[in-house]
Amino acid sequence: MDCNKTGNRWQESVAQQKDFMAEMMRKCLQEVMERQFNEFICAKEYERTNARKGLRNGYYDRQLNTRVGSITLHVCRDRKGKFKTDLFDKYQRSEKALVCTIAEMYFSGVSTRKVKAIVKELCGTNVSKSQVSELVKSLDDELTKWKNRPLLEEYVYLLFDARYEKVRENGYIVSKAFVTVIGITSNGIREVIGYKVINSESYEGWDNFLKSLKDRGLHGVVYAVSDENKGLRKALYKHFQGVHLQRCQVHFMRNFVDKLAKNEKEEAVKLLQDVFAAETKEEAMERVQKVNAFLVSKKKDNVAMWLEENIEEALVVLKLPPEHRKKMKSTNMLERFNQELKRRSRVVRIFPNVDSCERLLGTICQETSENWLNKKYLDMNA
Repeated sequence: MDCNKTGNRWQESVAQQKDFMAEMMRKCLQEVMERQFNEFICAKEYERTNARKGLRNGYYDRQLNTRVGSITLHVCRDRKGKFKTDLFDKYQRSEKALVCTIAEMYFSGVSTRKVKAIVKELCGTNVSKSQVSELVKSLDDELTKWKNRPLLEEYVYLLFDARYEKVRENGYIVSKAFVTVIGITSNGIREVIGYKVINSESYEGWDNFLKSLKDRGLHGVVYAVSDENKGLRKALYKHFQGVHLQRCQVHFMRNFVDKLAKNEKEEAVKLLQDVFAAETKEEAMERVQKVNAFLVSKKKDNVAMWLEENIEEALVVLKLPPEHRKKMKSTNMLERFNQELKRRSRVVRIFPNVDSCERLLGTICQETSENWLNKKYLDMNA
């Protein structure tokens, strides 16, 4: 018997069951809540310990509406009634934003007949226009408060990124940039400190965005990472004089490779990787000459000239402590974050308006940032 084929057939059979995904999610979320409760009373179920801070008092049921259906969770209860779980609020915030976005599409008459069914599947029931308005208001109030919060910490490192989304505006479908900035504090903690939908990554767009961050208190910036963007570079130097701006090495490598023929890429990439592996700028610039020699031998004088003109922008990271360079040489640390943004926006495809785009992607920014708060990303004492 072929075990792999048998296993695949079993997986397909189980996955096709109507309630399989909902039950799997229910078990995972129930386990998370049980652990939260154990930490709250400092004891596991039936465990005897002097550190115990409370006693169990059964459960009560609460519904959680998700994209795989409505599930019932058994919420732990303590004798004094003090245990509160943030599981529902944290999980449902982005779910509600997604529901609102799709519902807005339906009520605006810009989607297909299938949208009504999708809304029902997401919510577990039909929703009215007034219910959507109430949901939008509650989400917007919370999100606006978080988005405009004062930036009291000193954010020494910044990482910038942008992705483009399709949005309906004045009867047309247009492409707009959803820009985000990640700040790393002097204590080594990551936060999403800002996001905004702008018309394009022009100087004016970035200038207004950075000004809003400064108005909220952004200070202490010494180093930033982004892909190639002249508008951002100009705006950064205006608002944060003396900042060191690193051009993402991953994006730089892609730009470099795109200029080469297929049979030239392997050797050229190895040579440029060797440049990026240098410990000092002087060493890196010496290795650049080897890349240039290779390019000239392949009659790629224009690429060699481009490399000489731009390579130093990708070597700014060498000003940082060696322990920080691996994580701060590119914007790669945003990859998982961007994948989550893409996963949610892909469901919508075309946002009914700018507010809807900011609401959905903004809630993901908030949830991601909150998950980072207790995790040190860099040792700033290095």
